[in-house]
Order: sequence, then structure tokens, then C-alpha cells
Amino acid sequence: RQFVAGATSTALAPAAAVARDLQFKDLGDGLTVAQITEGRGDAVVGRDSIVLVELVGRLVGKQGWTFEDSREDGDPYRLQLGQGLVVEGLERALVGARVGEVRRTVVPSKLAYVDRVKEPVPRSPAFRNRLYGTVLNDNRKTQETAGLGADVAGVVAFDVKVLNIRPPR
Repeated sequence: RQFVAGATSTALAPAAAVARDLQFKDLGDGLTVAQITEGRGDAVVGRDSIVLVELVGRLVGKQGWTFEDSREDGDPYRLQLGQGLVVEGLERALVGARVGEVRRTVVPSKLAYVDRVKEPVPRSPAFRNRLYGTVLNDNRKTQETAGLGADVAGVVAFDVKVLNIRPPR
């Protein structure tokens, strides 16, 4: 599967026509987010919420290679925000979302996978090895930054659907 910013995604986006015309909002530090599907209800993701999400994660700099798709095993992710346990860019992009909302976020490498413990950790060992072998590869980062001026292969994109929101315990 391929990811092309602004193009339709097989990931969670029910309205293909809407996905073609996404309007990305800049959240600072190179982090961008677009709403694909509007959410409903009064509950809103806060900085320290516990959220249940379906997600598809892709490496933008690797032609959109999919490294996680929680729909494949039917097991959504439970993410505890506000405690440093979640990829920072994803955590920031979820704040303000409502149940049923689908967002696409493009996360720069400095706000993405900076270690092997931030959620969402890919469930497949092969995907986990490929993701970390790419984004945490110091030689690649050094060469890419020197040649291109940025860590391109470390950029990730998430399509995320909020299934449930709970306040912190």
C-alpha cells in the first residue's frame, strides 16, 4: 500500500472524495493534521485522556510503506496520553478529536519514533524491525540530513479513528 499526502487512503477514510481535498493545519514543529471525518458527541480528547483508536501508520519517506494497521487484527490501540508513552506528534494531533473522528497526521521525525518504546509499537515483529531499522538508523539519518537537509525517511503518517475517549484515572 502506498501513502501519498492528500490522496485517498484505504485506511479508515470512508469518503474518498473528501480525502482528496484535505486541508492540513500546522500544529507547529512541522506537525500537520487534517480531519477526514467529523466526530460526534461532547467528549473531546484532552492532553491526558485515555483513547481507543484504530490506526494505520506509514513511512512517508519510504513510499508510504505501511508499518502498522490495527484493523488487520481487529485489535484497536489503547493510548494513555500525557505521560510520555505515545509518539509525541500523534499525541498532539489527537487532542481535540471526538468519537468517530478520523484524522490524518504527518509527523516529522523529531516528533515521531525516537525510541523503541513509544506507542503505537507495531505488533508484527517484521514490521517493527523494518520501522526501527529505518527511523532509528543513525547512519541513514546522518547521510540523509547531510545530503537533503532533513531526516526524510523518519517522517511518519497516521490515519487515526477515535473509537472511545476516557478521562484519566
